Parts: sequence; C-alpha cells; structure tokens
Amino acid sequence: MGHRNPDRVPLHYRRSKCETVQQMTQQRWEVLSRCRGCQLEMRVDLRTIAIVRGPGFSLWNRLSKCRRTTCRNSIVEFWAKAPGMTGFEPLATPNPRVDGQL
Repeated sequence: MGHRNPDRVPLHYRRSKCETVQQMTQQRWEVLSRCRGCQLEMRVDLRTIAIVRGPGFSLWNRLSKCRRTTCRNSIVEFWAKAPGMTGFEPLATPNPRVDGQL
C-alpha cells in the first residue's frame, strides 16, 4: 500500500484495492473464519472459494453458518490480515455495500 506502518492502516481502507477472493489471493491476504458462538477458528482457503463461487466473489460483510457439528445456530464472521499487518481484523466496512449469507 505504500505506507510506512501498514499495521496502522485499518483493513476496511484496503477494500477498494482488494474486494474479491482472487485479489486477496494475489495480494497474499490471510483469511480466518470465527464462530460467534463456539469460537471455532478456521483458516479459509481462498483458492477453493474462487473455484466454487468464482474469482469475483467477495467475503466483505458476509456471514456463514458454523461448520462445527455440535454448534447450533451460530454465525461465522470472516477476519483477514493483509501483508504487513500484525493481527487479523473483521472483513467488514462501516457502510456495507454488500451483505449476505454464503
């Protein structure tokens, strides 16, 4: 991004340059899914999502169902870390353009 301290740039500022799973893969973002209920955390395979949903699919402001068989009716949020960032942040923007379920 050209910043001296990329870990200080909020993730949602990067959305315009990294909207799709294809762009996230190309820019080497790391993505996790976290369940709000059971706290299950799983690494997201962006290449698989691009194959199944298409390279133009976006995870921004998306929710999904928890994959744990013993977790009932819990929602999963997606978190990401762009290169240079020290921690993961939610893939959410203050003014969501696209909302939906997987």
